[in-house]
Amino acid sequence: MPLRIGITLGDPAGIGPKIVQAALDSKTLPVSAEYRVIGKYPECVPGKPTPETARAAAAALEEAATRARRGELDAVVTGPVHKARMYEVGFKFPGQTEFFAERCGVKNFAMLLTGGDITVALVTTHIPLKKVSGALKQSEIVRVGLLLADFLHCRSNEPVRIAVAGLNPHAGESGKIGREEIEIIAPAVAELSAIRNPQSAI
Repeated sequence: MPLRIGITLGDPAGIGPKIVQAALDSKTLPVSAEYRVIGKYPECVPGKPTPETARAAAAALEEAATRARRGELDAVVTGPVHKARMYEVGFKFPGQTEFFAERCGVKNFAMLLTGGDITVALVTTHIPLKKVSGALKQSEIVRVGLLLADFLHCRSNEPVRIAVAGLNPHAGESGKIGREEIEIIAPAVAELSAIRNPQSAI
């Protein structure tokens, strides 16, 4: 049975509809999957999101989550939304990742981006850059690192390598331009290395 992939267009006034159409027309998507565009979208002016387009995006997310929980979809791909318009119409989540986690009752989750041979998992999300340093915790780096390792092992039986990015320029220059690498990031890497799956290198 082919995998059933639900696709939401995001805000129809944004770039989502064109990206989705281009992907579906590209002939490069795996033929082992079945792709279903989710939602009903109003006519709109490109580049001018409105409360109506935001409500359509939110409704598509709700439909996709419901269909996934019913077992009608194996995965969901989401187009980009306009956060400000979404918040104006009552969307209560920092982003779409948090929305799906709440709807599916998942507490341990992370946002990741994947393409080709590279997958990136994010330790901090949806906060201003000036707040990242204060939000960075060793325990969160370890939690997200373990989720990433599990995800990569699900995708492939090959050994995986995980790199952990520094926060400051030049990874802090031995503490001269920031101590987050010394006090938070390096201890997290050491902890991950101590508990890693034998097939992983961190």
